[in-house]
Amino acid sequence: MAIKATIFKVNLQIADMERHYYHDHALTLARHPSDFLDRQVLSVN
Repeated sequence: MAIKATIFKVNLQIADMERHYYHDHALTLARHPSDFLDRQVLSVN
C-alpha cells in the first residue's frame, strides 16, 4: 500500500494598499511523502 500525501489547509489573506487589492484565499496543498517541507515554502517579493 502506498504512503498517502499530507494535506495542508491554508487561509491566505492579501492586502496591497497601493494597488487596492484585498482578498482572502482558501488553499488546499498536498505534499508527496518523498518531498521535503522546504519545497513547499513560498517566497513573494
